[in-house]
Amino acid sequence: MKKYLAFFTALAFAAACNAPKQAASSNEADLYKTWRLVEVQGQAVDTTKLQRPAEFTFDKTEQRISGSAGCNNIFGKFTVAADKLTFSPLAATKMACQDMSVESKFLSITDKVNNWKVTEGFLVLSQDGTALAKFIAK
Repeated sequence: MKKYLAFFTALAFAAACNAPKQAASSNEADLYKTWRLVEVQGQAVDTTKLQRPAEFTFDKTEQRISGSAGCNNIFGKFTVAADKLTFSPLAATKMACQDMSVESKFLSITDKVNNWKVTEGFLVLSQDGTALAKFIAK
């Protein structure tokens, strides 16, 4: 009986040692949902200035992002690999809203984004480790 116990203990230990290590970065599956913009360029988003919520959905199958930047609909492609993320130039509808400041700030940073992570329930888009925009899952 002791031989079996020792064998199964050794087997469990070997399996634990050979288990794939989880990366310190976010799991890519964390990205594929709808995210609501809460901060851009270090400033909290004033939702009273938005025509509608600034929220974006990442579609894994199509590698597309779509949603609203606060006034206009936006859409485009993205590429993700581990913690790297880049956007193609995003297209947007051309509606004019009373306050376009949040939308302008967000759209101005999309070509700078090169990293992403999900931490404490927030998606953070960054450029070389410097946070550019922060989102919460919808």
